[in-house]
Amino acid sequence: MNAEELLKTMFRSFFIITAGIVISMYVFCLIFYPDASFTLYDIGGILLLAVISDLPYLLFYSGKELSKKQMYLRKSVHLPVLLAVVLYFAHLWDWVNLNSTKEVLVLLLLILIVYAIVFAITIYYDKKLADKLTHRLRERYRSQ
Repeated sequence: MNAEELLKTMFRSFFIITAGIVISMYVFCLIFYPDASFTLYDIGGILLLAVISDLPYLLFYSGKELSKKQMYLRKSVHLPVLLAVVLYFAHLWDWVNLNSTKEVLVLLLLILIVYAIVFAITIYYDKKLADKLTHRLRERYRSQ
């Protein structure tokens, strides 16, 4: 993935990740901390975590087109890196108690759900772009 495509993907996913974090925090707090309230510090943390969660996309940067094998390898590295980063910052900011297995499992499940949503939306946009390019190529070759 070249730099331009990567930045577009990161920009688009930032907003999806931010919404996913907000929804995940709502669900998480509803389950474990129903009396919790959020401060400006927490909102800043959500935005910062969205940026930090976007950074592992840099694993997909390449000056040349990646093969399927290379892409799968990078995807298999991306998810554990993302999980580790989010879990680290969630613990650092006291959002999750690592001694509570239930909290950690629920947090990991919520992260995986947000990851799947971002992944699905990215595939949707890529397919939409591919269809658009295919349509334009067909029109071009029909007119010749």
